[in-house]
Amino acid sequence: MLLDRDEFVVTYDPAKADPSKLIATIKESGYTAQVVDDKAAQAVSSDLPLTLPQGFPLLDEARARAKREKKLVVLDFFAEWCAPCKGMEMTTFADARVKALLERCVVVRIDTDQQEELARQLGVVGLPDIRFALPDGTPLRRLRGFQDAHAFAGELERFVHKVESR
Repeated sequence: MLLDRDEFVVTYDPAKADPSKLIATIKESGYTAQVVDDKAAQAVSSDLPLTLPQGFPLLDEARARAKREKKLVVLDFFAEWCAPCKGMEMTTFADARVKALLERCVVVRIDTDQQEELARQLGVVGLPDIRFALPDGTPLRRLRGFQDAHAFAGELERFVHKVESR
């Protein structure tokens, strides 16, 4: 596990550990943290906004095209200096199954160094950060960190089918 790019879960016994101290320690280490109990974990998919922001030509055009073509929107937040992003580009996005699925989507590659305000508004804190959204801009899923082709294709296929079956 590479903590500079991966999500991780800390399981603890609330009778033996103070959640506020755990969060403080994690934040002091430079990571974001939240406490999610078992019940909330079922209800909370992630820290996604309710809808994609408007007023950004990249997103506005993608959403309009996705509505016209009834396609899933895939946002790929990356940076030129990001090694895991380059790894995904060379392996995951080059995979035949992933390529075929992405052809059925509206894909928007967003360089966070060039689109800082958009990345800030969408809470991008690590790269790669990939989002799946409905054509109306409703976010469905967020993937953080490097995704191998097999796992990524599985997630992507599930949401492509969801949009195409509407």
